[in-house]
Amino acid sequence: GMRIVPVKLKDRGVLNQGLWDVLFANMRLSDEREGDALAMLDTARVAETAITGLCDKYGTATIKQCMNILLDNAEQAARDRISELPDGNYYYEHYMDNGGLSPEPLPIKVKLMIDGDAMTVDFTGTTAQVHGPMNCGVPVTQGGTFVIVKSWLDPKTPVNGGTFRPLKFVIPKGSCLAAQLPAAVGGCWDVYRNLQTAVVGALTQVMPHDLGGENPGGVNHVYVAGYDQDRNKPYILYEYPGGGSPASSDTDGATGIMSYDHGDIPSVYPAESVEQRQPLLVESLQVRNDGEGAGLHRSGFGIVRRLRILTDGSQLNVMTDRGVIPPWGAAVATPGSHNSFTVIRDGEELEPSPIPCKVKSFPLKHGDVVLMQTTAGGGVGDPLDRQADLVLKDVNEGYVSIERAQSVYGVVVESDKVDAARTEQVRRELREQRYYAQVVEGSDEYDDLGRRIGLLGRQTAERIGAADGDMIEYVGEAGPPLRAWASLADDGLSDAAGLGPIGRSIINVKPGDKVQLRRLSVRGQD
Repeated sequence: GMRIVPVKLKDRGVLNQGLWDVLFANMRLSDEREGDALAMLDTARVAETAITGLCDKYGTATIKQCMNILLDNAEQAARDRISELPDGNYYYEHYMDNGGLSPEPLPIKVKLMIDGDAMTVDFTGTTAQVHGPMNCGVPVTQGGTFVIVKSWLDPKTPVNGGTFRPLKFVIPKGSCLAAQLPAAVGGCWDVYRNLQTAVVGALTQVMPHDLGGENPGGVNHVYVAGYDQDRNKPYILYEYPGGGSPASSDTDGATGIMSYDHGDIPSVYPAESVEQRQPLLVESLQVRNDGEGAGLHRSGFGIVRRLRILTDGSQLNVMTDRGVIPPWGAAVATPGSHNSFTVIRDGEELEPSPIPCKVKSFPLKHGDVVLMQTTAGGGVGDPLDRQADLVLKDVNEGYVSIERAQSVYGVVVESDKVDAARTEQVRRELREQRYYAQVVEGSDEYDDLGRRIGLLGRQTAERIGAADGDMIEYVGEAGPPLRAWASLADDGLSDAAGLGPIGRSIINVKPGDKVQLRRLSVRGQD
């Protein structure tokens, strides 16, 4: 790659032609990118003309005063909302799949401190910057946090920098959220999604009536590129196939769309556009069945997209997350599915990389099919409490299988109808199968990678089907789960869960309470 320091592309209306030529000599499809750049320059010119016109009409001093009033109003709105929240410290621990070059998960830890009308967001304890691409700089960290705070606290007023004023940040220098040279930051937007999840996990403890499941967790950058022999020029298809958005406290999620702040862009391009401009055939685009985060309110569904390669000499690159650890659900809801990006060659499905969802220059042949299967965010609420007729509707529309309706939602469907008596029985049986442990005082323990250690008695581990080193969840009844890696012990922990003060605060339990334990479905662990 090439790094370009901040430098003027235009100075007093005069284009820096040398810089312009260098930029576009390093881009594939340079004519398209040049059109983008000209559009952005024109946008800036129109904005300059409009602001100059306002200043000419009302005077510069008046316009500055109006701008300051807008900023002050946004600040006051944010402070008013923060002051309504209970003072205190709130924690969450979240895990990215890996850094891109090795399989170890990366912790993002957040401490949310509310004091009067101010909020401090402290990321101390987050993993150090990694050699792979999963790093970002301070502006990305602050911007991602801002989006969540603004969306949760004050979603209806206009967005401006005034909302930033009540926020303070502690972002350790050299962490993956404040990376320093020579760290790579190619995966910054996937880190952005994950740090947002960490902030949501802490904020929903303060606002338990405004729950949401985890977002799909990755931007899903997919690049199929090569040389088009028929058109005699390079080609590139750059898509970001959307997953299922998470559920909220009172709504199901949407299917196959971009997340809240992705902007007004398509998730994938129309088949006609793709096939007209690239040597590709869009074989199919469909809803990914049975991959939703189940709950009282379920997430949306991911999508499945198949692209057939019609030339030799192409390659696949993928940058995203949530190919290993699934997005969590809130308040007993289940996690969503995993992202999967594979290649079908001669009828065999190939993994293009030993690190899921981190693919670098995988060679594609004529006739290969790139198979994209996107994840879904988490649900909210107990799936056994979901209205049976809503489950039936998903079954009849082909989104949820009859088997999943019964095993996850406890709804028995026969002859396109709900069997009410059997549904009641199955739901009762599924509830009885859940495993609960008594919370006892323990310590917040972490391994050398910063992952939480979950001490389990061997009998407890057997009950939930967990082996030593498996990922498990302590399920919060009214918020996000606490995730940890099982460590089996022979020290009297049978039917007990030892949790430290931070762990207990995350899932809002105290010694003597019962907490549900379950083993996570983690790719490579199953």
